[in-house]
Amino acid sequence: MDTYPKSHLFVILLLLGSFSIAKAQRKVEYVLPTATFDKQEAYKMLEEGKYSIQGRISLKKRGYVNYPDFRGKVLLYPVTPHLLEYIELKKKYNSKKKQAAMTREAALTRIESRTLDSDGNFIIKYLKPGKYYIVSWVTWEKVTSSQVQSGSVNANYNMLGQQMGGGYVPTTTQYDATAYEREIGEFVEVTGDTKVNIAR
Repeated sequence: MDTYPKSHLFVILLLLGSFSIAKAQRKVEYVLPTATFDKQEAYKMLEEGKYSIQGRISLKKRGYVNYPDFRGKVLLYPVTPHLLEYIELKKKYNSKKKQAAMTREAALTRIESRTLDSDGNFIIKYLKPGKYYIVSWVTWEKVTSSQVQSGSVNANYNMLGQQMGGGYVPTTTQYDATAYEREIGEFVEVTGDTKVNIAR
């Protein structure tokens, strides 16, 4: 005796097939730089020095200035040929289907810091002279408005119950906010203690 009717089995198979197709459609193709990542060179660039970078990160959108969250990540990478090619690839490949990426080893060869407050201020200490790339993320909101009906239609009727002329539909304004995240990055050259303002 069958546990499920044939119609139920067909629905289950259909759902499983749809899930597999959706999963395949979500697969992202990652494009890596052709430049080899020189781990020894990168680690040498991140050896302890005596200088610091002090700065602020911000993003202006729709008249408002936005900052990374308090204790938001601020990453510092040594500038290598691998990193430079990755940044160029990002301009070309940044969609849901195809994205630029670094090798895992290159992505983890960095100094990680945090913002000191909710105004995007940060400091990264003990750096050697050299070229670095600083990156952080800022969340901003896009607010849209729409008119929605807030009550029943008001209309004039005659003695026979027939509507005379147009009616009035009471409405109210509804606001919806959608959050977006944007990556903010900039090259910084350290020759001494350095101050930067990374603003977009």
